[in-house]
Amino acid sequence: MSIAHFQFAPMPHIHFGWGIREQLINHLQAQYSGRVVLITGRFLSRPAQFGQILRDALLESNRHVDHFTVSGEPSPELVDYIVSQCKTDTQVVVGLGGGSVLDAAKAIAGLIPSQTSVMKYLEGVGEGKPFNVKTCPFIAVPTTAGTGSETTKNAVLSRIGEFKKSFRDNKLLATEAWLDPELLKTCPKDVLYSTGMDAFTQLLESYTTLKPNPITDALAWQGMTLFKGAFEDIDSEDPTRQKNGYSNLMLAASLSGTTLANAGLGAVHGLAGPIGAFFEAPHGIVCAKLLEPITDANIQTLLANRSDSIVLTKYQEVSQLFNPEMPAEQLLTGLLTTLKHYADTYTPQGLSAFGLSTENVAPVIENCRSGSMLGNPVVLSDQQLLNAIKNSL
Repeated sequence: MSIAHFQFAPMPHIHFGWGIREQLINHLQAQYSGRVVLITGRFLSRPAQFGQILRDALLESNRHVDHFTVSGEPSPELVDYIVSQCKTDTQVVVGLGGGSVLDAAKAIAGLIPSQTSVMKYLEGVGEGKPFNVKTCPFIAVPTTAGTGSETTKNAVLSRIGEFKKSFRDNKLLATEAWLDPELLKTCPKDVLYSTGMDAFTQLLESYTTLKPNPITDALAWQGMTLFKGAFEDIDSEDPTRQKNGYSNLMLAASLSGTTLANAGLGAVHGLAGPIGAFFEAPHGIVCAKLLEPITDANIQTLLANRSDSIVLTKYQEVSQLFNPEMPAEQLLTGLLTTLKHYADTYTPQGLSAFGLSTENVAPVIENCRSGSMLGNPVVLSDQQLLNAIKNSL
């Protein structure tokens, strides 16, 4: 079978290593002599945390630093406000934090030189104007292992109760991504688990999407291989295993950003987008709780209609990765058992804890058919999607 046509998006310059954040300070001091915008989460800006350490080091070397914090999912209004407070001669924007921080910093870096509103460009709800403006270099430093935002070109912005949409362009891609697994030690375990489950979902969905290519398949497989056992290593008492677990999880998450950017996602993220728009539900938990019921729906639909699908083979391969001794005839059900185990063990909250119920999710179904849903290997009915949500409550 010949390889179908495909494109592969540009990548940031990646720096990976335990403790490599210390080199970042010297790198910024050597490369940028002027104004720096630093975007962090609130925790990272506290005394003795790396956000403050980085800011103080830059100030001591006579760099001007504009420091802003982002808490929760960023809104267009927050992005526009921070942009308005930044000078057009800013040399670089550094985002230090989880996916929300990196998404906000990515959008801010894109808009500082032109001082334009993100609503001119936001997909679906903005003015739809082409993004033909100068941007500012952006350096991404993730402190959670989940969204892969450091390797994607889209910034996700939300207005709770209205929308959750992307600002997307190749010019928004980070110039550099500094991946220091040691930073994950500052992440609360519940956040680490939920964001890690987001990364795993992205890897599995991009592996089984409608538009994979040989590069994304290879990277998704490597990412899932790294993910396997990472939580268990992090939870161990052995420092060597812990370091290995944090390192594997960090790299798996960044690979998931690369694969989703080039192969797309599926129905889990198709539902997670509108759920995040209408409910204040953590994205990683939403993905974790939907992954098993959506995968089950995909498998049952494929078995009924396309039993020779390569996607079923891929699901079996993933199951065997996690269950190497399992007989072939049990692999599909074994995969569902594995996915449910991860969700129940590491994200035990049901989505009803965040206000979802079978009576109030109609807007989710009404708004889920675009974006990621288009990459799902099969078309799922509204009833199948409702059943998946019901099973996640």
